[in-house]
Amino acid sequence: MHQFQKGFLLMFLAAALFCVLGCYSFTASTLPSHIKTVQIHEVDNKTLDPVLGNTLKDSVEKLFRKNAGSVRLVNSDADADFELTLLSYTNKPENYTSASEVETYRVTMKVNVRFYDNVKEKMIYKGDNLSADGTYDVLQNETEDRHGQARAIQKLQDLIIANALAKW
Repeated sequence: MHQFQKGFLLMFLAAALFCVLGCYSFTASTLPSHIKTVQIHEVDNKTLDPVLGNTLKDSVEKLFRKNAGSVRLVNSDADADFELTLLSYTNKPENYTSASEVETYRVTMKVNVRFYDNVKEKMIYKGDNLSADGTYDVLQNETEDRHGQARAIQKLQDLIIANALAKW
């Protein structure tokens, strides 16, 4: 096989693998069948941004409602508890224009996740120091909360689900 053919084959396999790995979904059927209710606790927010914990909790609730509709979200006595700790949050300049103005910023969040089965009394999923980031372009009128944080939270959701599905 020629070098060009090998390179093309490797690129094709990498692209195919990326497509397959990118096509996962989170559904109630991927959870243990005895889990009918989940309590998503308030985020233990260790950052200086008081709103960010609520934003993160809301996004996780939406994730459950969208992808695990048959699982009811409750405020107590649930079959499973979902807990998040927001460990850190940064918002730093990433790229500059030729005039030394900040063009893009990078938002980075780090969380701990705990998803505990109260019925079987065992951990469904635990993730420590999961990190995700999102960039936003101020020259394109993008903002920290609407764009940077939203992109980081989306990546966190994807990371949590991808890792959790491997454990379920």
